[in-house]
Amino acid sequence: MQFSFINIARAANYDFNTNSGLDKAAGKMGFTTGGSFVPESVIGKGITYLLSFLGLLFFGLAVYAGILWMTSEGNEKTVDKAINILKNSLIGLIIVVLAYAVSYFVLASLMTNYLK
Repeated sequence: MQFSFINIARAANYDFNTNSGLDKAAGKMGFTTGGSFVPESVIGKGITYLLSFLGLLFFGLAVYAGILWMTSEGNEKTVDKAINILKNSLIGLIIVVLAYAVSYFVLASLMTNYLK
């Protein structure tokens, strides 16, 4: 029972950052740990979240257009509306995928230059 209190005291005093050696290994590789603000990373995450949201939005529009088309009961006006929504959502989805690819390429090249 006495030994368990000693282990708890050791666990409370253990500092992972100083005792693990990761700071030394990162320093030898040319990386910094903590305290450094990388704007490319924040911008990259923001762009990723925005484009993911837009992708979900266009996917939802495509599903809505499909449901609208299936429930149109042959009404030409509703079918045309569904086709236009589906066409526009597909064009939007293609634009979002291309924007994601371009932003990924640009941010990857920025991060590669930052890490050198």
